[in-house]
Amino acid sequence: MFHNYGFEVATILKNAENIRYDLRHPYVGTEHLLLAILGSSNEVISLFLEYGVTYDSFLEQLLKIVGQASTYQELNLYTPMLKRVIEIANMNALENNKGVVTPTYLVLALLEEGEGVAIRILLSMDVSLDDLYFSLKQSIAPKNKRTKNLEVLKIGVLMGQNISKEKVIVGRDKELDYMIETLLRRQKNNPLLLGKAGVGKTALVEELARRIKYHEVPKELDGMEIVLLEMGALVAGTKYRGEFEERLNKIIKEVVHEKNIILFIDEIHTMVNAGGAEGAIAASDILKPYLARGELKIIGATTLAEYHEFLERDKALDRRFEKIIIEEPNEEMMKTILDAVVPTYEKYYDITISEENKKSFLYYSNAYLFTKSNPDKTLDLIDSVCARKKVKEHAQNCGEDVLDKIKRKKVKSLKSGDYQMALKEAMDEEALRKSLKQNAYSQKLEITENDILEMIESKTNFWLQKDENQVLQNLQVSLQSSLLGQDDVIKSLVDSFTLTSQKNMSFLLVGGSGVGKTETVKIVSDVLKTELIRIDMSEYNSPESIHKLIGAPPGYAGYKDTYVFQKVKEHPYATILFDEIEKAHPKVLNLLLQILDESFITDSLGDVIHFDHCFIFLTSNAVGRLPIGFSKNAKSTFDGVFSKEFLGRIDTVLAYHPISYEIALEYVEKNLRNKNIDIDALICDAEIEKFGLRNLKNSIRKMNKKVSLLNN
Repeated sequence: MFHNYGFEVATILKNAENIRYDLRHPYVGTEHLLLAILGSSNEVISLFLEYGVTYDSFLEQLLKIVGQASTYQELNLYTPMLKRVIEIANMNALENNKGVVTPTYLVLALLEEGEGVAIRILLSMDVSLDDLYFSLKQSIAPKNKRTKNLEVLKIGVLMGQNISKEKVIVGRDKELDYMIETLLRRQKNNPLLLGKAGVGKTALVEELARRIKYHEVPKELDGMEIVLLEMGALVAGTKYRGEFEERLNKIIKEVVHEKNIILFIDEIHTMVNAGGAEGAIAASDILKPYLARGELKIIGATTLAEYHEFLERDKALDRRFEKIIIEEPNEEMMKTILDAVVPTYEKYYDITISEENKKSFLYYSNAYLFTKSNPDKTLDLIDSVCARKKVKEHAQNCGEDVLDKIKRKKVKSLKSGDYQMALKEAMDEEALRKSLKQNAYSQKLEITENDILEMIESKTNFWLQKDENQVLQNLQVSLQSSLLGQDDVIKSLVDSFTLTSQKNMSFLLVGGSGVGKTETVKIVSDVLKTELIRIDMSEYNSPESIHKLIGAPPGYAGYKDTYVFQKVKEHPYATILFDEIEKAHPKVLNLLLQILDESFITDSLGDVIHFDHCFIFLTSNAVGRLPIGFSKNAKSTFDGVFSKEFLGRIDTVLAYHPISYEIALEYVEKNLRNKNIDIDALICDAEIEKFGLRNLKNSIRKMNKKVSLLNN
C-alpha cells in the first residue's frame, strides 16, 4: 500500500509496523504512526520538541497506558482509525500539495481525526492540540502561496505578514467583534469603517489580520488573507480604454475563485470615480454586482465627511456596506492604549518613559494638538519626542571629536619619532574609547517634561517654556514706551493677561480715535510673537458678509473659496483684532458670541475651527453713558452701547483715556526732530480732541522726513 507515497512517508509507515511488532501489539494504530514520525528525521520534530514530546517520552507514556503483550503478532493489521488518518492525509495532499504526502500531512490528519490512543497520550502530556494544529497549518501555508501568481498579490499588499503575536490593538474589542460579525454574515458582509483621520481605522484592520494569522478568529475566517488594495496602484499604468476594467475584473475573478481573500480598500471613497474616465466604467460600478451576491468580502475605510460627499450619494453602493463608526478613544481608553504601546517605543529607542510622561503626553496632545485625533496625535508626539531625544544624545556625545584629536596627535608623534609621547596618547585613546563605550551602554535615556514641551512648541509655534512673569513684564515695558497717558489701562491689561489659559482671552478696547487701541494689539502680537489677524468690521455690515468669515454654504457662489477664519486653522495661536466692532451687522456679532463663549465655530465645510489659545481683541469708538475712564465696573458703563449677552462674554473691558494736551506735548517732544516750530499750533491743527494722536503722528512723520532730506 506504499506505492502512493514517497520514500520518507513509506519508511515511516514501515517503521510503524516494526514498532508495533517490537511492542507485541496486535494492531498498527495511530500511536505507532506517531512514534515512527518522532523516530525519523522530518520537519515536524522541532515543533514537537517545543511541546516537550520526544520519541522516548511518548514511548514511556504509551507503555504506561497500553503496556506490552506476551506474544508476537506476525500479521500487520491497520486499525480503522489509522486507515482514516491515512485517507485524510492523502486527500489533503491531493488538494493542497499536488498529491505529495509529507509527515506534516500525516500529523495534521491525525489531529483532524481527533480520536485514538495517540491523541489521548498527547493530551496526557499537556500538549495543546489546537496550537499544534494551527502551527502545522501555518508551516505549510507559505508553500501553497508560493505556487500562486495572482494579480491581486502583485498590485495589493498582504497585511499582517510581519506582525508579531504580542502586537495587540487594545480598546477596540467592540468594533472588532462587530467587524468579524459582519464578515461572517451571509449577505451584506462588507464592513465600512467610518471615523476621523487618526482614530485607528487601518490599525483595526491590521489587528484583524493579526488575529487571523494567529488563529484567534472563528473557524470560518481562519486561513483568510487580507489584501490592501490601493486605487492608485490599480489605476497606475492603464493608459488605454479598457485596461483598467480588464485588470479589475481579473482581480475580482481571482478573489472569487480563491475564496480566502478579503480586500481592504483604504480611502474607499476614491473607488466611486476610480477609472471613470469618459466612456469608461467606474470601479464601484464593476464591484456592485459581486458585492450584491456576496461573492466578495471588502473592508472599506474613510472619513465621515468623504463618506457623505461620495459614498452616501451612491445609494446602490452604500446599501451593500455595513457601517461601523470608529469613535475617537476617550481619556480612559487612551491610558489603556498607552500602557500597551509605550513598551514598544521604549524598546525601539532604548529609552525610559515614566508614568508621569504618559500623563504629560496625553495632556499636552489634547490641549495643544486639537486639530488632530487620538490615538494618532498622542502616539505621534511620543514618537517625535523619542526621536529628538536620540538626536540630542548624538549631538551631546562630543567625546568622538576628542578621540579623533588624540588619534591625530598619536600619528604626529609617531612620525616625529617621539615614541614615548605616542605610547601615552595611545593609552589615553584606549581609555577614552572604553569610557565612551561604557557610557553608551550604561546610560539609558529618560524623557523629561521639558522634552515634551519643546516638541509641542515645535509643532504648534506656541511657547510653553518661557517665564510668564518675564514675558508680561516685557509686554508692560513695550506698551508703556509706546502708549502715553494710558498707564492704568496697561496695568489692567497685563494683570488680566494669562498666557497658558485653555480658553481664549477676550478684551474689549473702548475709547476715541487715535488713543492707541490698535497699537496695543500690534504690540501684544509682536511681544508674544503670534500671527496678527486683523479684521475691519466695517466690511461686515451686511448679513451676507458672515460668509467672508466662515465661508459660503453649499450652493452659493464662492463655496470652497478661502475665508478669513481659515487663517486661524493655519495659526491656532494667533492674536485676532476685530476693529470697530460696533459697525458689524448683528448676525456677525452673534457669530462672535459663540467664539467668545465656546472657543470654537464650525465653518461652511463642516470643519471645527478652534480659538482656545487665541488672544481676541475687539475695539470700539463707542462712548458709554458714563465718562470714559478706567473703571472696575467698566462693563456696566457700556450697557447702552453693547448688549448684555455680548458684554457678559468679554473677559476684560479696557476704557482708554482721551488724549490731553499734556500727552500730545509729551509725544511731540519725544518724536519731533525739528524743535524750531510752533508746537502749540501743531497740536491745535491736529485736532487731538477728535482724532487723538493720529493726525499729530502724520504731521510729525512728514516734518521728520523733510529734516532728513535737508540733512542729506
